[in-house]
Amino acid sequence: MMKRSLALSMLIAAVALSACGGSKSAETTAASSAVETSAEASAADETTAAGGSVIAPEAVKADHTNGGFPVRLDATSFNGKTVKAEFFNFDRYDVAKINALKEGDVIQIAQKNIGIKTIEKKNAETGNLPQVIINGGVENGGANLIQDGDYFRTQSADGTPLYYSTGTEELKLASDVTYMDYSDLNQQNGVTYTADQIKDAFAKDKDKDWGPQVISIVLKDGEVKQIFRTYAPSEAKN
Repeated sequence: MMKRSLALSMLIAAVALSACGGSKSAETTAASSAVETSAEASAADETTAAGGSVIAPEAVKADHTNGGFPVRLDATSFNGKTVKAEFFNFDRYDVAKINALKEGDVIQIAQKNIGIKTIEKKNAETGNLPQVIINGGVENGGANLIQDGDYFRTQSADGTPLYYSTGTEELKLASDVTYMDYSDLNQQNGVTYTADQIKDAFAKDKDKDWGPQVISIVLKDGEVKQIFRTYAPSEAKN
């Protein structure tokens, strides 16, 4: 369990590099406008009119030039020079705003407005982090938030962030790109594949999950420098 938590922390830490105070990307803004229905917008208007608050996530980095990002990698597209990646984001919130949440507020999660009908706040307990359960939690069609350092983030049923897509790009690979595989909990330091070994490693792992729950990349000057794979409980051997 500790190794699994470490692997998840590594993925989220890499992804956190992409968060900053910049404005949302055009893709994210357009997707948000497309997803939000008039009913949702009306609900938000009614909430503010009634004295409730609309809580939006923190802004994310607008471009994919430098930083760490969760992606769904198209392993079959890897040709030694480029690879296709679908970028994902997860929502982060100011701690003070989440601590002030109340019934009647609206929170924006994964580009949708959720009216808060019930809210349960769990303070930190031994071995646990502060949590907020909205409308019965994800198991009941609601939402879960968990404090992760200096922000709250969304949490899916398996404990990973609640990801949503922000678009697909074909990315250039750095000449010294590495693939770092931490999926085997028995390999404490993971396995690192160099640029000339990645194609065979990808072929070996072709049947594994390549989604943002387990895959992240680090970009420098628009080129992929590192590809990370973390532990996936669904792929654990019995």
